[in-house]
Amino acid sequence: MSYSETLEQAISTVKHQAVQMQRCLQQRKLMDALKYASIMLTELRKPDLSPKQYYELYILIFDSLSILSSYLVENHPKGHHLADLYELVQYAGNVIPRLYLMITVGTSYLKCPDSPREEILKDMIEMCRGVQNPIRGLFLRYYLSQRTKNLLPPDLFEFNANFVITNFIEMNKLWVRLQHTGPLRQREQRTRERKELQILVGSQLVRLSQIVDDNIQLYKDQILPTVLEQAVQCRDVVSQEYLLDAICQVFPDEFHLVTLDQLLNSTLHLNPEVSINKVILTLTDRLKGYMDRNEDDDSKKIDNNLFEVFWNYLKNLDEERPDLSLEQFVPLIESILGLSLRWYPNDLQKLNILYKFTTKKCKDYGKVIPSELEYLFLNLLTLKNENESGLLNANFYYEIVLQCDSFRDLLSIQSVALQRNIVSKLLDIFLQTSSETDTQANPSLVIDSKTKLDSLLSICETFIMDKSSVSAADKRKPQNDENNSNGIRTKNGSFDKPVLVNNNEENNENESSWKLDPDQEKLAKLCHLIIRSINKSLPEKKNIELQIELLFSIKAWFLKGGKNIKYTFPAIVTNFWKLIRMCHLLSIRSKSKKKLFYENLIKQLFKYASRCINDLFNICGSSFADSLYKLNIQSASLADQLSLGEIAYDFFSQAFTIFEEFLNDSRTQFQALVYMAQALQKTRSLHEDTYYNSLVVRCTLHSSKLLKKQDQCRAVYLCSHLWWATEIALIGEEEGITTDFYREGKRVLECLQRSLRIADSTMDNVQSSELMVEILNRCLYYFIHGNEHQTHVSVKYINGLIELIKTNLRSLKMEQTDIDIDPQRLSELHLDDPTLPLDTTFIIGMDGSYINVSQKSGPAPSITSKLNSTFLNEMIQIPIQHFNRTCEYIYDQREVDDRFKVIVI
Repeated sequence: MSYSETLEQAISTVKHQAVQMQRCLQQRKLMDALKYASIMLTELRKPDLSPKQYYELYILIFDSLSILSSYLVENHPKGHHLADLYELVQYAGNVIPRLYLMITVGTSYLKCPDSPREEILKDMIEMCRGVQNPIRGLFLRYYLSQRTKNLLPPDLFEFNANFVITNFIEMNKLWVRLQHTGPLRQREQRTRERKELQILVGSQLVRLSQIVDDNIQLYKDQILPTVLEQAVQCRDVVSQEYLLDAICQVFPDEFHLVTLDQLLNSTLHLNPEVSINKVILTLTDRLKGYMDRNEDDDSKKIDNNLFEVFWNYLKNLDEERPDLSLEQFVPLIESILGLSLRWYPNDLQKLNILYKFTTKKCKDYGKVIPSELEYLFLNLLTLKNENESGLLNANFYYEIVLQCDSFRDLLSIQSVALQRNIVSKLLDIFLQTSSETDTQANPSLVIDSKTKLDSLLSICETFIMDKSSVSAADKRKPQNDENNSNGIRTKNGSFDKPVLVNNNEENNENESSWKLDPDQEKLAKLCHLIIRSINKSLPEKKNIELQIELLFSIKAWFLKGGKNIKYTFPAIVTNFWKLIRMCHLLSIRSKSKKKLFYENLIKQLFKYASRCINDLFNICGSSFADSLYKLNIQSASLADQLSLGEIAYDFFSQAFTIFEEFLNDSRTQFQALVYMAQALQKTRSLHEDTYYNSLVVRCTLHSSKLLKKQDQCRAVYLCSHLWWATEIALIGEEEGITTDFYREGKRVLECLQRSLRIADSTMDNVQSSELMVEILNRCLYYFIHGNEHQTHVSVKYINGLIELIKTNLRSLKMEQTDIDIDPQRLSELHLDDPTLPLDTTFIIGMDGSYINVSQKSGPAPSITSKLNSTFLNEMIQIPIQHFNRTCEYIYDQREVDDRFKVIVI
């Protein structure tokens, strides 16, 4: 008998012979049926079939032989005796049909009560040795395994186990032999084919797990040693990796806990090319899952030496396999570390041991760790794979940093870029977890000592420092803070020339260089988190003292960042402000000595805040002057709210010093004076000792010296409010009831008159008219909020101003020209230049200024002149419309306030 030439012919033959066989069985022609079955089985001899093709044929044949088996059992012993048939089929002409038929008849005979089961089983498994072709032999033994699945003798555990183990060993040998067949150039193809057949071998391990059931002793003494011996002796990489993985997967967790030593030690003798970490990862995943599946306390006591077993294994592996690379070793350590976290969540010293071992391995490596391997240490140090489960929180990482010295050591030997990446992720965890779960009553972190703070910030050192100034060679060098004493503010309020880092680069810095750095933003948030984490159960005095101590420590660490402190120091200043407010509240509630203590402490805290601002200036220089200016004003406002006029005056003076010496841009100067005026207008404690008068005069004087006349005008009329205090409801003031408002109407009028003179002298008629309308609006404000005897803003003055505005607007209307531009020409013009708008657009700012947002570039001269005329007409409409709105307001007010009736429009 021969086999078909192609797979399609073979499938057709199998189906045809199967039909013939079933027809003969229906006619009770058993011999003919066996003949057709033998022809069908001959197709399994075809040598050029791939594993997938062979499996397709096998399934068809298996189904047909199942029908034959059912027939044989049903007709025993009336139609035939299976013992006779078992002898008969062994005379088949070819070994493949002979053995398949023998197994079919033999397993059918096993279903009979009077059959000699052990003899038949031994005979069948021995006869299977007759097929040594790898694919044919594998499927033949797989067929034997499938047919005998439920037919092994009951209660004979050792016999059954030996039967399956023997079959497994032979199948594994055939599976390994497949790798060495055919030409060498097809080695990769054969490896892929072998992996397609690995499930046949693995099925035997599944059978073993079913046979052993809960007999741990049988597994430990016989099954596992035999299987491991076979896996080690075969020396085949594919086989060893698969078999070790299958052992970890198919047998119960309790078995692994009892035989952990055996299983781990076997990996020490595997082929050097085997990826040991994959095997251990599979095992540790099973044991971690075991903890999830068994939450009761008793289950956790099964093996208290679990970590010690793995730790001893690591040491043995390091001795036996010094050639093992970091790429293999680090994931192995990470998997054991994850298992330790699951089994011993409160014992961080076990993590410390593993981190120490990893640090030693890195140092033994003796070279710079390649960048392509850095992800391993990123995962290890951030516990990325464990954190995905959501079991770890900010407090857990915080405890690792505090308790695990080796964690910090391992982090410190990584590249600067990797350290920054790791710290960034840790800060994300701290900040995110804290923002979600943190409360003042139950903070996620509790930092109650400088030692703990230093441990936390020590891992952030490279993160704190400027990226451009840190290199791998000097990343562990201590930073020198001696320069921080340079450039101290002098007694008279001026600044000595600061000693700047990279002073030669300062002039080249532009606005983009000071954009917010996300990394430094995290440090600033960390500062707030640290202070918020302080134990609120401490006595008030100790709590404040601890906060001050920690803020000084944070400041010392942040100073290492050089110019980066421009991002982080404002957070320290802000926390000093919070402390000041806390002390103020405590002083209100306290009596005598305690009250005096808090009052003195408040003054000291203001000095600390001032010192931080000084340090910012000394290191960052004039390019950070705008922010320093605002920090001084905010500090002054806080001091004023606490009725500390002298301190407030000092901060305002420092702000003016910065304004005079370092704020040179005209627009910045204008905005700075507006900000100053807003702050001064709300002060209440500066009126003694002429502090307030000195500051507002200074502010007004600077306003009158601004470069642009429109800025001068607006700044001066805004300064008029400095002599006309208004109520602040938050501190209990109320118009008509509070009598001690600081108001000098004469000064108000002087400011308005000064701003009007500036507006009138402005050469741009449109700008001049607009400024006058704005001044009119200010006059109406004072007219409403006080009588003319107080404000000195009389009806006569308002009417005169209105008349002046009307005169200016009439002159502006004379400048308007009639424009006649061909719409078609404008449309073409717009199509030629899509950026040119057909309508001129203006945006008016909160301070009264307006900006032309249309395209400045224009077309040909003839069209440009007409567009310029259109532009002029649009500009003229701005003050006209503004004045009309003011007039409408006056008309409306006449209905509710008779005073407005005397205003002539």
